Amino acid sequence: MTAANMNLADLIGLLIGFSFTIFILSYILGDNFLFRFATHIFIGAAAGYASVVTIYNVILPQLIFPLMNGGQGEMILTISLLIPSLLLLAKISPRLSKIGNPAMAILVGIGAAVAIGGGIFGTIFPQVSAAVNVFETNNFLEGAILLIGTFTTLLYFQFNSKQSKNQRPAIVQATKLIRWIGKAFIAITFGALFAGVYVAALTALIERFSFLWTFIKELVLPAALG
Repeated sequence: MTAANMNLADLIGLLIGFSFTIFILSYILGDNFLFRFATHIFIGAAAGYASVVTIYNVILPQLIFPLMNGGQGEMILTISLLIPSLLLLAKISPRLSKIGNPAMAILVGIGAAVAIGGGIFGTIFPQVSAAVNVFETNNFLEGAILLIGTFTTLLYFQFNSKQSKNQRPAIVQATKLIRWIGKAFIAITFGALFAGVYVAALTALIERFSFLWTFIKELVLPAALG
């Protein structure tokens, strides 16, 4: 898209994107006003977007509309859920913080239950099922590596505490070997995760440089030469 066939809104959007890209990249030279300005705008925009989403997807459909247009049962349920939410506001004041403790306990308990359930049904069970499926496909080498990595990693955290002086030398040596294998699998995992994050960041950086080059080539250079 060139400046000739570009409308005003597209041009303004490209100019804003170009400016904020330069502002963020200016952090290479150190912390400065332009970088802080761009980060503040980003945080403000993200907070505003989150507020709008919360209002239209939570407060209005889950609170306002049921109280205004809902039936009696729906209104009672909404009020019963609204009271603990209002009690949480008491946590702002140190003197009244105890009033919000029951609501906070319910919230933490629900969050812990969701996290534990997600960990069990979303991670552990699928991991066990995937390990079983590997052996069912007769890929014993991959299954053995997966099994050894899983068990040695778990045992690494179990045996990472201080060893008892009464343990036999053979048990101590076996424990050290298990810990070493588990540590190696952990190092490989973190290395792969770091490589993935690095590749994603590098891809974003290349995309930004490509955007800057396209902007300069199609808009700035024709305007300067014309």
